[in-house]
Amino acid sequence: MQKYDTIIVGLGPSGLSAAIYTARAKLQTLVLGKKEESQLWLAHAIENYFGVESMQGKDMLELGIKQAERFKAKIKETEVINLKQKDNQFIIKTVDGEEFTGKTIILATGMPIKSSGIKNEDKFAGRGVHYCVVCDGFFYKDKKVAVIGNSNYAAEQALELLTFTKDVTIISNGKEFKFDQKYKDALDKNKIKLMPDKIISFEGDKKMQNLKTKTAELNFDGVYMAIGSAGAADFARKFGIDTKGNIIVADREGKTNVPGIYAAGTCTGTVSQVASTVGDGCIAGMSVIKKLKEKELYVDYG
Repeated sequence: MQKYDTIIVGLGPSGLSAAIYTARAKLQTLVLGKKEESQLWLAHAIENYFGVESMQGKDMLELGIKQAERFKAKIKETEVINLKQKDNQFIIKTVDGEEFTGKTIILATGMPIKSSGIKNEDKFAGRGVHYCVVCDGFFYKDKKVAVIGNSNYAAEQALELLTFTKDVTIISNGKEFKFDQKYKDALDKNKIKLMPDKIISFEGDKKMQNLKTKTAELNFDGVYMAIGSAGAADFARKFGIDTKGNIIVADREGKTNVPGIYAAGTCTGTVSQVASTVGDGCIAGMSVIKKLKEKELYVDYG
């Protein structure tokens, strides 16, 4: 069984940020995850990260992987299926049957997107089908945009879109709308349209252009999926880590209630932005360094 100082679960910006710090500090570091599951992988363009004029999300993620590997972090693209503790060590098991031992664990699993089941969603992800208004709503200034969902989350996304365009429609995908009264009032006040249609597929060539229903084809410039996030905290609950809903509870140093287990990024409720998740990863990584090197203060002069 391979042994590491720290094992990081999650191959997104928070996990890679933590890995860069721990590996630079000469800790044996392993990162487990799938880059395609990171929301950053789906981002068409990142234009609001310090020092970066514009870059595709997948390119930024690849650079992060190379940077972590340069400091000797080991990256393994796989799925973690179990976590247990034995003799003050953590044992992680992956879907392919491998087991790894770590003195510490950093959970940076993000908030995986719950699939809608609509045909061609994956095909057009990042090319007309999106998941974060704050991330790329800018690209739909004064365009016709739809939000797919039926809950307060969908309403919140629709209201955020008003910063960029007034032509916003919420489509419930065949489900009953379930908005709190304050959201009903806000949607009505801002003249956001509601449609109960069931969507069969997204259609288009290089980019999503139409939504196909049983009775019609609806033209939209872009679509935001807001059907809710599949909880990243199920894995944490299994191990007895405190959660609030689908959020892993961690303190300002990234520590959970289980000694030796840390958490970073959107799985802790951090806003879904590269800058904030990278910062979270840095904090968790430095907390691990302080613990393993038995230092009250650790400074990385890089």
